[in-house]
Amino acid sequence: MRANRSIGALTIALALASPAAASGGIFCENANASVDIAMGHLPVVQVLGAFIEADGKAFSTGPERGPGEPIVIGQAFGDDDVMMFDFVDPNFEAILVRIRLRFVAGNEDVPLAGVVTIGDGAPIAIECSAG
Repeated sequence: MRANRSIGALTIALALASPAAASGGIFCENANASVDIAMGHLPVVQVLGAFIEADGKAFSTGPERGPGEPIVIGQAFGDDDVMMFDFVDPNFEAILVRIRLRFVAGNEDVPLAGVVTIGDGAPIAIECSAG
């Protein structure tokens, strides 16, 4: 049963198509932050690109995602309960953005919630949808 929930949740997260490939996305926001992560449709978490704004700063994996300080995916992980992303500078010298999300059981409007952290700053609460 737990595996079916995980497969269902990840299927929702990966349902959206983008110009780059069959993919999905996670979209998070609050008054002080927004996160847009494009993901590939694979059995593992594959980040295709991202645009993140928080604490008055913008970060982007490329100009097609939006203007911002350049970042690349350092690592990404997902299981039945959580999804975690670390974005680093292009030289892989420092983690610039951390995103930690949990699946919210029984909430179709907000299937994921968690925090985005810029550098060593304070975590900012975000609510997410998948598409």
